[in-house]
Amino acid sequence: PPHPKQTHLPSLMIGLPSLAALPAALVALVALAAGLLFVLAVLAGYFATPPVTVAKVDPTTVMYKYYTGGMKKVGPAFEALSKLVVKDGCVSKYRCVALYYDDPNSTEEEKTRWAVGIVEADIGEDAKEALTKAGYKRFVVEACNTVKSKWVFLPQLALLSILCMVWRCYPAMVKYCVANKLDVKKNTAMEFYHKGSKNAVGIMRIPVSIHFALDATKWRVDEAQLPITSG
Repeated sequence: PPHPKQTHLPSLMIGLPSLAALPAALVALVALAAGLLFVLAVLAGYFATPPVTVAKVDPTTVMYKYYTGGMKKVGPAFEALSKLVVKDGCVSKYRCVALYYDDPNSTEEEKTRWAVGIVEADIGEDAKEALTKAGYKRFVVEACNTVKSKWVFLPQLALLSILCMVWRCYPAMVKYCVANKLDVKKNTAMEFYHKGSKNAVGIMRIPVSIHFALDATKWRVDEAQLPITSG
């Protein structure tokens, strides 16, 4: 029998021109756009299979700022951070972090909690002073065993590269946790952006480590502290 979602397709298609009836130039343009989208998806890593392992994170001191609200605010938060620190426009020479405390799929958008920060050892005193004045605080990302995946962020592809990381890495990590009976639903997730470098053709590549903390008490900044309960 037909799938329920397919029963209304014929009525929706009534009156739509066939591909043959479209102008050749439009068909060529559509084909070109589809081909370009495919190439960009390949470059962004959409078809890659990200590795997932258990690994230990070493302690790192960061300067962070806490936020609430939807994930669409994370990008602007990083931009605000870079404007306070970067003087030469080269943010890729700094290591940055994002800490996430709630699953956006099961938490109301305005109630999701997260923080962005930069590794303190990578910045000078002027940058530390600017960050402190802007409300940033120091926090030690403690050593912790984690479920880890890896990605390569391409700034040239901006949002597409980030979306591909979210679409590919996080589901793979969740699948790994389910298969190995690891309960991380209440635990902090961290994206750690390493220092970037350009490849042979001049494309900037920034390695990213994505972690699920295996200890629910770890990586909680003061503003995100909650009683840890079982169940």
